[in-house]
Amino acid sequence: MEEDAQQIANAWQPFTPKGVAAFVPSPPSRWIILQLIVAFVAAASVIWFLNANYSPAILEAAQHSPDHAAIEGGQLTNLSSGILTQKRFLSIVVDLEETRQSGQTSDLQLELREKYFQICSIIGCVMFDYPRETILLGRSVSEPWWSARQPVILTICGALTVVGLLLTWTLLSLFYAPIAKLTAYLTDRELSWRGSWRLASAAQMMGALLMSFAILLYGLQAFDLIRFLFFFSAHFVVAWIYVCAAPFSLQRVLDKTPAATNPFSPN
Repeated sequence: MEEDAQQIANAWQPFTPKGVAAFVPSPPSRWIILQLIVAFVAAASVIWFLNANYSPAILEAAQHSPDHAAIEGGQLTNLSSGILTQKRFLSIVVDLEETRQSGQTSDLQLELREKYFQICSIIGCVMFDYPRETILLGRSVSEPWWSARQPVILTICGALTVVGLLLTWTLLSLFYAPIAKLTAYLTDRELSWRGSWRLASAAQMMGALLMSFAILLYGLQAFDLIRFLFFFSAHFVVAWIYVCAAPFSLQRVLDKTPAATNPFSPN
């Protein structure tokens, strides 16, 4: 009983396997609150990254757009080929002839073609058709539009990050919980199915913190996109390690007491 009370008292950190295991006997409010804290930390890193590295590029592209540029009837009009902005993380180019003469020097590149646009990175390009309605792209419209809505868009991105993480953790916990349960069974540890799900959910928080730190370093140009993708893959591995290691810190299954002697059996 004293050991369980100590575990509940220490259930405020997901940095070690023992800390993750401490969330199993603790009240649900503990790991829910901590999950929200970690999700908000991740959202803050995403908002900072977008504001520091994407927003200036979008604003510069708006400032370089001709006043009469627009999308009309699913087609780009009054905009000639050229580079609207070219920065380390994002570039926006107009390539009506589809020659790709500008190449790709940014980690993410938005290419505006005559009847469609595509988003390109090192993993390939994704194409999208223009909407059929008229959209004005000129500087006199796009620059004030972006300046006024930038805070709202960044806030929405942060909110989507929080909701996306909570949903992802919930879904992945359904796959990780059987692994935690099996590990506990093989190591003779006490762990219910509900506790397995809670442990699997708590085990993913350290990976999310690692990914938030990677976003910060990537935004500060401490490493390139390839290394960032490596960290993205590694943060899943961190969760797997915690799922498998945390059950070792749980209480062992008590030895079964021998059955009482049957009073009706002959001596």
